[in-house]
Amino acid sequence: MVNVATLFEVVVTGIGLGAVYALVAIGFSLIYKVTGVLNFAQGQLALLGAYLVVVLTTPLLIAVELPAAAAIVMTLIFGLLLGVVLERVIFRHFIGEPVLSVIIVTLALGGIITGGVRFLIGPQYRAYPDALRPDWSLPLPFGVDLSASFTLGVVLSLVVVIALMLFFRYTVIGSILRAGASDQQAAMVLGISIERTILLSWALSIAITSIGGLLFAMSAGGAGFTIEAVGILIFAAVVFGGLDSIPGAFLGSLVVGLIQQLGAYYAEPVIGAGVGQVLPMVFLLVVILVKPYGLFGTERIERL
Repeated sequence: MVNVATLFEVVVTGIGLGAVYALVAIGFSLIYKVTGVLNFAQGQLALLGAYLVVVLTTPLLIAVELPAAAAIVMTLIFGLLLGVVLERVIFRHFIGEPVLSVIIVTLALGGIITGGVRFLIGPQYRAYPDALRPDWSLPLPFGVDLSASFTLGVVLSLVVVIALMLFFRYTVIGSILRAGASDQQAAMVLGISIERTILLSWALSIAITSIGGLLFAMSAGGAGFTIEAVGILIFAAVVFGGLDSIPGAFLGSLVVGLIQQLGAYYAEPVIGAGVGQVLPMVFLLVVILVKPYGLFGTERIERL
């Protein structure tokens, strides 16, 4: 017989984990929505954001140790600037190029980020300072407590989803981004700068992804290379929700977090270790077979 309190705790933890995934997934979905690029370096970008906080708050590479709040702000700014640099230096040259070419570039970018972090910081797990390991939690029914990092993940992911939905629907820049995403050639005829829309989407995407990596590291007490695996898991989330749907990325992430936690608690003792990580991939396969465009994705029909 299933213990209700235990099930509730597993579900709440899964939702909290999924909310952290959602920030990385939203960054992925935002890029695809505006540019059509499948960014397979998303997990490595989250890893970079998590380790950047270590660099800024400890004397690991630089002599200055910033307070936790300043390190978070600097990580957000770094994400914005990195998005600008990557778009200017790399991705601008691939506008109109085959999708496979851009995918290969993102895979190469992911390898460069991983190799760079390993070279500069090392492969070791790096603990966060006490200020980034808060000991408070959100009390819930059945005596369940949701950790600070997961609580922040739920709040921030909801704020980001709502803000982006309002941004795309009610602002001039958001309307320009939607126009560019719908038909780049038509948007260019109307005088819309496609380069600027792509630049903005990359900057926002990497900034949001960096915060997701930071929160994921906070949930583990520090940064480790296991964060890279988030890139694979969030792919299952965005495919389920719809590659170009930001609310879909949020909902899909919650589902993936739930599947992972339920599998880890109930299936691993019976089947074996690691099942919790495998089940989201099985879920991805089923979604692709049954509903390839996801719940809210735009269906694209091409006539031969």
